[in-house]
Amino acid sequence: MHRAIALAWLADDSFISFRYAENLVRGHGLVYNVGERVEGYTNLLWTLLIAAPMALGISPEATAKVAGIVFWLSLVAVLGLWSRRRGDGRPFMPLAACLVLVMPDYQTWATGGLETSMFAFLSVAGVLLACRVDAGSVQMLLAGLLLAMAVATRPDGVIFAAVGVAGGWLVRAELPIRTRLARSAALILPLVLAGTALVVFKLSYYGDLFPTAFYSKSALNPYYGQGLVYVCVFFLKNWILLPLALIIIVLLFLNRGRRAVAVGRTDLIFLAAFLGFAAYVVHSGGDFMFARRLLPAMPFLFLALEGLLHSVSGVRVQVAILAVAVVGAWLPYPLYPDRPYLIRGIADERMFYTPEILDLRRAQARAAARALAAAPVRAIYEGSMCMFGYYSGLPYLAESTGLTQYTLAKQPLAARGRVGHEKSPDAEWATRNHIHFIFLSHAPPFSLSEPRNADEIFFEGTLMARIWIYSDAIMDRLRDNPAVDFVPIERTLAVARQKIDQAPYEEAKGMYEFLERFYFRAAGPEKQRLADEFIRQVEARKPAAPNR
Repeated sequence: MHRAIALAWLADDSFISFRYAENLVRGHGLVYNVGERVEGYTNLLWTLLIAAPMALGISPEATAKVAGIVFWLSLVAVLGLWSRRRGDGRPFMPLAACLVLVMPDYQTWATGGLETSMFAFLSVAGVLLACRVDAGSVQMLLAGLLLAMAVATRPDGVIFAAVGVAGGWLVRAELPIRTRLARSAALILPLVLAGTALVVFKLSYYGDLFPTAFYSKSALNPYYGQGLVYVCVFFLKNWILLPLALIIIVLLFLNRGRRAVAVGRTDLIFLAAFLGFAAYVVHSGGDFMFARRLLPAMPFLFLALEGLLHSVSGVRVQVAILAVAVVGAWLPYPLYPDRPYLIRGIADERMFYTPEILDLRRAQARAAARALAAAPVRAIYEGSMCMFGYYSGLPYLAESTGLTQYTLAKQPLAARGRVGHEKSPDAEWATRNHIHFIFLSHAPPFSLSEPRNADEIFFEGTLMARIWIYSDAIMDRLRDNPAVDFVPIERTLAVARQKIDQAPYEEAKGMYEFLERFYFRAAGPEKQRLADEFIRQVEARKPAAPNR
């Protein structure tokens, strides 16, 4: 626990949920940009959990860290209680609880600002309760509620919900059919009610059943090669897991004549939960964040191994295996010893979002907010700048990989690459959506071009952006601001006149096309005369037709 607290951090993507929560608290609805309904989060229940304390003045950063650690410890407790309840006079061997407690990946993702530990707790607790043979209708109703909450926390919770329903039926094979049906009905009821409510809400509020991430990550397009890499690097770092399984299986084989191997239905259900979710992770290409997608499923593998461990002969041998597993899990292979903390597009995410980066994004956000306060700015920000998007409070922002825009996320997939980073706005999209600025993730100091580029703008020496559409209404506000550095439009036009006079026709035509997109198209009819002058100047550069 001490290490998880010491590692406490916030992933960049968590700030998307923070902005949704902030807009909800302010009465604007569950939206990223006021007036635009887009489901840019994949963690509805987590976002609502963040919003509730915000209404009381508690920062989302604090809530996310505290809640994440609480859910992680709750997961450990639930696994420990299950191990205690295994009973039948068998010794207490809390393999699953110990692994979740000591594995560095669980300690890292106990925080991160995302729903990882909440989702893992709800999924595991729901399946465990559903698979308790002695659970009555009330407990099954609670299990269904937990699994429904898991689905509301992350859509892929439907996999665990399906396993819970199937498991709840299979473990009660000896009960009368009417009792089994009653228990299953109690389990399914919350899932049906919550599922119906979710579908109605999504379709009526957002007009779509799926969040943007479903489209931006091309979830239906198989990406098995990358998915296998994602799973393999996880087991490479956590090197003890495969040898642990092998040791237990070999010992069971050697002891098969002296002791019956008890592989119960419940352990098979746990194994199915792990394999089913892992197959889904492989199909979708894993994730760009190391370990995060697999962590909710791993406790089910640990529970299955724990069940097999109880069949190994000798308490001392069992204790020795448990001790080796804990020490091995505590000492993972150093998969990311040096920069850039990236393997095949899979990042050690925490190392990218250090306190220094958080401070930089805050400073950049403040610089933009001070300069552009009350201006009707529409902007894109690059990847790794969701922090900037939250802290700046600018009225209209689009994340560049499509997480906050359906029109971006639903673009055709040109080619496979880094998961979640395969789509980006093109010139047509930026122009059609009236984007004024593209905020860049570069860190200062900046090298100024000479002569200055017309589309460069700097805020307080800490933030750099590209001007996509030069709007007089916005840029005129910045002219007298000494903290903002850019090339005024009249200077840009004067330089363009000089260059066009000396350029070949095709080059001159390209200069005007830039000015048309950059300024004239949005400048309005009052600038049409000036635009026409440039057109005539360009046409004058056209070569004369040859005499026949």
